[in-house]
Amino acid sequence: MKIIGLTGGSGAGKSVVAAELKKLGAGIVDADAIYRKLCDENLDMLLDLQKAFGDILTIDKKLDRAKLAGIVFSDSNKLKKLNEITIFYIKKASDEKFKALKDKGIKIAIYDAPTLFQTGTDSICDGVIGIIADRNIRIERIIKRDNISEKAAIARIDAQPDDKFYYDRCQYIIKNNVSHETLKNQVKQLWQRLVK
Repeated sequence: MKIIGLTGGSGAGKSVVAAELKKLGAGIVDADAIYRKLCDENLDMLLDLQKAFGDILTIDKKLDRAKLAGIVFSDSNKLKKLNEITIFYIKKASDEKFKALKDKGIKIAIYDAPTLFQTGTDSICDGVIGIIADRNIRIERIIKRDNISEKAAIARIDAQPDDKFYYDRCQYIIKNNVSHETLKNQVKQLWQRLVK
């Protein structure tokens, strides 16, 4: 089974591209979905995060994601620390999902992971797709999707790599400033290259 990384900044459109790839037959392993599940269920990880960042758990021992985001997105060292703690747990859960896809006979698995390079997980990939989009479009999408202020959306984008980062590291780039129809066609063309 081929593992293809899928990465890009917040609001670039990774989940839309992943959904299109799934329709074409790819298996999807979503690092963010795994992380969200771990935040609800994995007490060991939550306690490690609390040790590092202080009072970031809710009364029912779930992660207060907004509180943690406020801490890490304004400090690159804290963001790095967050990635160091969570990658161990995310990698373990991801490996189980890859095995399940392989057992099902899936030929191409997409690893949807926003911090693929920062965590070194690109090392398990046979290639990486980078999704990029113009800054103003990303800000608009984040505000709409996450129901946050423009200031918070900008802070999130500013804490993440720029387009050059993805151009320098990814084997495939999709620029997602366009209509959904155009994006679908770009994804189809890329899929044909991947299955060769």
